[in-house]
Amino acid sequence: MANFDSFDDVFGFNLSYAYDEQIISKIIKSRRSMEQQLFVDRLLKALGIDQASKVYPPRSNQNLRDLHQRICESASPDHHKQSLLYYILKDIPNVNPKIAETFAKLCFLPEKYKIFIDGIWSLDHCRFERALDYLTEPVLTPTFPEEILYTLCTHPEQHDPTLPVAYYQTVSPALASYKVIEAYFTILCRLSITEAFFWSRQQGEPRNRALLHDLVHSVLCDTEQSNRSARSVELINLPLNEDEEACFNAYLTEGKGRNLPGAKDTLVMRGITIGHPSVLADHGKDLTGRIIGGMNWATVKDSIERSMVSTKT
Repeated sequence: MANFDSFDDVFGFNLSYAYDEQIISKIIKSRRSMEQQLFVDRLLKALGIDQASKVYPPRSNQNLRDLHQRICESASPDHHKQSLLYYILKDIPNVNPKIAETFAKLCFLPEKYKIFIDGIWSLDHCRFERALDYLTEPVLTPTFPEEILYTLCTHPEQHDPTLPVAYYQTVSPALASYKVIEAYFTILCRLSITEAFFWSRQQGEPRNRALLHDLVHSVLCDTEQSNRSARSVELINLPLNEDEEACFNAYLTEGKGRNLPGAKDTLVMRGITIGHPSVLADHGKDLTGRIIGGMNWATVKDSIERSMVSTKT
């Protein structure tokens, strides 16, 4: 087994090794993009090393030696210390890509620890697809699942909405933070209004109510017209229960949603869809709109009113 307590044994490939400025700059940039906290920062904190940004990345060979010493002096289990050293060795440029792998083998680092470190190292370095491959391995016990999901949902360089969904569906994390719930819900809204709606129901009150507001907002504020039209049709056809219907109407008539573009149109179309054409009298008085295919709101209202009169006679 490697003597990981010895700096000379761990960094014997180059005892004067120090992170170069390019690596340091990339790590600092990545920390900023993750709201000032990398996943390795969380691991350092777990070992009792606070203020991670002051010790990682190490700015000099002496800083690296100090960091190694603090890790080794931690009261944490050896595998936890070895995992952090494995992470640090992965930072070394690909001059000798086997350095980290060799260290893990010599320490007999358990495979699940190695896989987890490979995952968070990839995440910290914005290699999101690769990170997902590691972090969804069945052998892993979910660690930092909310933080991982939030990063996949919100990182400015992560543009694939299917990645957080894949992580959530594979790991099934229990979400306690509303910030994370809201971030994941935003992703679901981008992919499917109907799926987002049914997922919101699982969150219970009062979260369900707030998420329904977010759902409506995401549709009416969509800047892509073709996308907005299809999503609007999906929205007005949702199978709302009585409480959800009341929440939907209140948001668009009295709440913050009343000033959203198309709020009245949405109310009226929802009313027509569920068989309540009388909504035109309440909310459709001022609706006109441009003529499309020979029709606008005026012709629709006229047709419905004549149909209602005909039905009564």
